[in-house]
Amino acid sequence: MKIIKITLIAFAGVLLFTACGKSTSSSNTNNPTSKNGDTPVVDGSATIASFAFSPAVLNLKTGGSVTWTNKDVSTHTVTDGSGAFDSGNIQQNQTYTFKFTKAGTYTYHCMIHSMMVPAKVVVTEKNN
Repeated sequence: MKIIKITLIAFAGVLLFTACGKSTSSSNTNNPTSKNGDTPVVDGSATIASFAFSPAVLNLKTGGSVTWTNKDVSTHTVTDGSGAFDSGNIQQNQTYTFKFTKAGTYTYHCMIHSMMVPAKVVVTEKNN
C-alpha cells in the first residue's frame, strides 16, 4: 500500500512539471499574416497551446476580428492590459472572438497564468 502511494505521488509530480513546462515549439500554423509577416488581414485566429499564445504578434485592419481557441487542458483568459477586452475563462476547445474597431497595439495576457508570455494584436486603419 505504501508503494502505491509513493508511485501515485511521483506520477502526480511528473504530470505537474510536464504541464507547467515551457513549450519550445515554433509552429505558427495559425498566423493570418502574409508570408513576410507584415501584411495586415481583416480577420485572424490565434491559439493557446502548451501555455503559449500563437502567433505572438498578429497584424489586423480595423473592423477585423480575432478568434482565440484554447487547445490546452487548462483554463485560460485572453485579457488586454489596457482593459479593451477580456474573454473571461476559456475552457479547452472553447473560443473567444473580439472585433477591433480602433487602430492601436493591444498587448494581451492570461490572467490565470502570469508566467505565460504576453502576445500582441497590431491594428492599422483599413484603407477604403
